[in-house]
Amino acid sequence: LADGGQIRSDILLYTGGRSGATDQLGLDACGLRADSRGRLQVDPKTFQTGIAHIYATGDVIGFPSLASTSLEQGRIAACHAFGQTVPPAPEFFPYGIYSVPEISTVGMTEEQAKEKSIPYECGIARFRETSRGHIAGMHSGMLKLVISLETHRLLGVHIVGESATELIHIGQAVLNFGGTFDYFIDATFNYPTLAEAYKIAALDAWNRIPRRRGDVESPSPVAT
Repeated sequence: LADGGQIRSDILLYTGGRSGATDQLGLDACGLRADSRGRLQVDPKTFQTGIAHIYATGDVIGFPSLASTSLEQGRIAACHAFGQTVPPAPEFFPYGIYSVPEISTVGMTEEQAKEKSIPYECGIARFRETSRGHIAGMHSGMLKLVISLETHRLLGVHIVGESATELIHIGQAVLNFGGTFDYFIDATFNYPTLAEAYKIAALDAWNRIPRRRGDVESPSPVAT
């Protein structure tokens, strides 16, 4: 490593990213040019290329290169091409890594909040703290909420553990609607479920967030 340290491992996975398969399309004939990685530039709202009647979606336009987002991009492009009214693409979309354990994330990370100078707090729930976790004998897995200190709006959700790629959509919905972490405190979740981790994490954040002047006498959400 850069600091002189060494890591011993049986396997090394090296990845070089993706390149668009555009070199055989004859793009020059229609006035388009791909970048050094074979990707095409598009309007992020309509997915039109530099030639208005030619659209591009999916991995060939680069980030985020996810099957789920590519499908939505294709739908928006097709609707626009046929003159149909289409709502703007969602601001937040989830990432899913189908490893063991699963990893899924949506929205802002702590590092990104720091870079944007957004005061934040986190709430954490461990799956073993949920009743479903007890029943299933889970010893690992966690859910983390990143929350704005000033507005209480949800900034991001990060999950590691069983069903992470399924659970992330609850956080995605609240993010896209601009909701606050109070939603999770007030919501009723099926019992017992791993989804209860959202409520546990929200209450954890509530206990961490400093009370504002005038809120000192407010009862705990647990008590209410």
